[in-house]
Amino acid sequence: MRNRRCWVEVDGRALRHNYKVLRSLIPGTTRLMAVVKANAYGHGLIATARELAKTGIDWLGVANVAEGAVLREAGLTLPILLLSATLPEEMEEALRHDLTLTLSSYHEAKTVDRLARALGEQAEVHFKIDTGMGRLGCWHTQARQELARILLLRGLVVRGLCTHFASADDDARLTRTQWKMVLPLFEEHQDLLCHAANSPALTRRYGFHADMVRAGLGLYGIAPNPDDQFLGLRPVLTWKSRVGLLRDVEAGRTVSYGATYRVTSSGRQAIVTMGYGDGYFRLHSNIGSMLIRGKRCPIRGRVTMDQIIVDVTDVPDCRVGDEVVALGSQGDEEIGARELAEQAQTIPWEILTNVGARVPRIYRHFRTKSTEES
Repeated sequence: MRNRRCWVEVDGRALRHNYKVLRSLIPGTTRLMAVVKANAYGHGLIATARELAKTGIDWLGVANVAEGAVLREAGLTLPILLLSATLPEEMEEALRHDLTLTLSSYHEAKTVDRLARALGEQAEVHFKIDTGMGRLGCWHTQARQELARILLLRGLVVRGLCTHFASADDDARLTRTQWKMVLPLFEEHQDLLCHAANSPALTRRYGFHADMVRAGLGLYGIAPNPDDQFLGLRPVLTWKSRVGLLRDVEAGRTVSYGATYRVTSSGRQAIVTMGYGDGYFRLHSNIGSMLIRGKRCPIRGRVTMDQIIVDVTDVPDCRVGDEVVALGSQGDEEIGARELAEQAQTIPWEILTNVGARVPRIYRHFRTKSTEES
């Protein structure tokens, strides 16, 4: 491995373990979709999808045509569902790459129908029903009528029905209400692939499995709700950097932009070779910490674009070049995505997907042939 200033390591063993855990929560006949949008939640799209395909995943879910096209060009043959609306100018490429579209209306369906018939093809689609998410889908009270019209179009074939739970991680009442809204249509169309449950619904064990569940965050080793840690999911991604410089400082000095931190007693500081240019949140300034030689080292001053200052006074054996863990475990200490999310006033999903494009991904213990992806 070339010398690295900032990189992530992706653990194939943890990924396979999480797949087995989630698979154990659903009936044997229920299919499992891996949501690999947003660069597989920051883990690397192609390598992660290949490993999951080899492990036994049934479907892949992506956000847009570009992601689906990348997977097809990489040789992935699994069914791929576009989880977002498809722009009219993207539809031809979607059909060319055999991607399954998510439709919310007859108007959308007509556009797909015209294009597919002009190309002499038949598009495969899933019809989405809005039960309270308020983003995609036809409102459930109009869905039956809208679906009946779509089923008459000859340029497409409806293969699935779906909805999306808005608060499965923390609102059981709303989740059950949404399920009751969609269940009659699912029961009327048992010939279609019906799916509703995401990672929170799966790990909370509502039992709303239908024909397929869509797993995202859980596959990457983070329980959507802290109460679900008992499942034993293992974080797949570790985010690392290095100590680039060590400095002895005296009391009274200020640190970083804005002079937001003043040294209270003499000590030693390490300059870590990563910053918000790599995706580490500026909101961690003065409140976050990093692991060096197994010890927590507090961040001093503002996080800058390429460098972060941490206090290593309590790590006397710290040396230039030492490995720094920003997210993950080192020794007996661990900094999890949820901890970082709480400090940055956000959610674990954003912590993972914010890891920047310039940060190389190093793949460990993958059964598929994987190289570094930057």
